[in-house]
Amino acid sequence: MSKISLSGAVTFLGLLITPLANAHIGYSGRNFGTLIIGNPQQTITGQTVSSSFGWADATDSDWGDSHRGRFYRFTLTSTTDVVISVQRSDLLSQTGLADTLLPGFSLFQGLGHLSPAPASHDSAALSVASRPLGTEGSLRTTADWSIGNDPVYNTPGNPASGIKEAATLVNFTYIGHAADGTSANFGSAPGLMGDGVADGFVTATFTNLAVGDYSIFVGGANYGAQSVETTSPFPTYGVSVSVQAIPEPTTVGLLAASALTFGFLRRRNRKVR
Repeated sequence: MSKISLSGAVTFLGLLITPLANAHIGYSGRNFGTLIIGNPQQTITGQTVSSSFGWADATDSDWGDSHRGRFYRFTLTSTTDVVISVQRSDLLSQTGLADTLLPGFSLFQGLGHLSPAPASHDSAALSVASRPLGTEGSLRTTADWSIGNDPVYNTPGNPASGIKEAATLVNFTYIGHAADGTSANFGSAPGLMGDGVADGFVTATFTNLAVGDYSIFVGGANYGAQSVETTSPFPTYGVSVSVQAIPEPTTVGLLAASALTFGFLRRRNRKVR
């Protein structure tokens, strides 16, 4: 089973987004590819998230809208640890106030629908049918979730022509999350804890990740902002996202580190006496 060790005090527990009807889950320009242990950290810049509340809003009981953030992806071909960091990065193209975004992100195993299949989106009939009534969307940032796409018709855009390919659900398996700041900004949903410093930066190390494809959802961690940012188009905020695969600690390495620490303490104790 995968585990997560959050850096700092955190503990486990793009482009302007268009209106809901036209925006779908995608990874264009946000694909880190296959992560290789020992390779340098990779960073993707120049992307924006829509709203400053999108990540935090999807932690509550009525779920959230996947359009209020950005999805990134990477692939692992061997079991490893992965460090993920998100930094607010003000852009001339953003419409939200500079130096205000508090980011949060969640890591999931799984991907949205990939081309040539129709893209996943919250308002697809299958998405709506697969979630409880009254929810704001399909997104859950601290739990497993699923989302559907639209069917492919024999004649594009014409439901009366019959279904060529039926709509399907894709599943996202929750691995863990990290949030910038404290409950004063990201809210009080059970299991939420942050890095304790609302400074626009958050990082986490996810350990023992299995082979497979992964999605990172990045959005704003200011839960209360949804009472201010109420209508589309929502303000946008720049983000910079970094990932790196790092070696897992070995038993030999841990024993060696322990021996070095013990030896140092013994030498230090001798000096004290």
